[in-house]
Amino acid sequence: MYTDILIPTDGSDHVEPAITYGLDIADRYDATVHALHVVDSSPIERKLELTALTPDLEPLPDQWYDAGDAATQQIATRAAEHNLDVVSEVRRGVPAREIRSYITDAGIDLVCMRTRGHTGLDRFLLGSVTTRIIRTVNIPVLSINSKPAEASSEAEIRAGFDRILFPTDGSIPAREAFYHALEVAKMYDAAVHALYVVDRGDYASRPGWTWDELQQVLEQTGETVLEDVRSRATSDGVAVTAEITHGVPHQEISEYCDQHSVDLIVMGTHGRSGISRHLIGSVTERVLRNADGPVLTIRGA
Repeated sequence: MYTDILIPTDGSDHVEPAITYGLDIADRYDATVHALHVVDSSPIERKLELTALTPDLEPLPDQWYDAGDAATQQIATRAAEHNLDVVSEVRRGVPAREIRSYITDAGIDLVCMRTRGHTGLDRFLLGSVTTRIIRTVNIPVLSINSKPAEASSEAEIRAGFDRILFPTDGSIPAREAFYHALEVAKMYDAAVHALYVVDRGDYASRPGWTWDELQQVLEQTGETVLEDVRSRATSDGVAVTAEITHGVPHQEISEYCDQHSVDLIVMGTHGRSGISRHLIGSVTERVLRNADGPVLTIRGA
């Protein structure tokens, strides 16, 4: 399923969980690991734009490249310990742009990265580079949001996923995400927990309906969606639990994770609201901001 896994690194301790998860997944799928560091030239490029000079005329300090070599070598060394093939590269440019370019050039099919880097953004903001990648690439992105002090140990991470939460609204992006949830569940021998949230916020957008009428329709839709999930999971030999809850979607997802010790969330990046390709769906964005563990996002068409 995953043959080429990219781990972008800035060399900070914040990247450690992404490295560990990425190496574990690569080990299970016998995938090639790609370690990429981008020497960030965006501040210099912005300065040169004011003078109409070509950015290539402005050299960057050698130590910036040396730091990139050290960061990628760290990943390469650890990958070699697991007998994994590894490709390391240091590029210069705007990080999000260079990561997207590398994904295309190398045929990457999974990215593992932190939701924040060495800038120390708090948990209420997504790291800007990760945000841009999630918004704009058509491959799955595994985002890890825990601080180094809160992160699971390498032994815990390599023990694998046991309970995978799949929140669904029945949309096309959700169905695409379910394929990945099933495949990961089979690889890790994990159970899938499917969750459909009857969103109380929908009532405001349906004038002329009573809440009882709308709730009945939404519950019926949820049952149909979850029955399809049960059927597909069972036919693939994956243990599945399905539940309908009522409330605010991202809050219900968070509470479900806490109650059931979920260790991976798999979800589409936008759902029935039809948000454009330049925005993360609001539910997914809130989940990414607040999740304590990894979230695998798959951007819908």
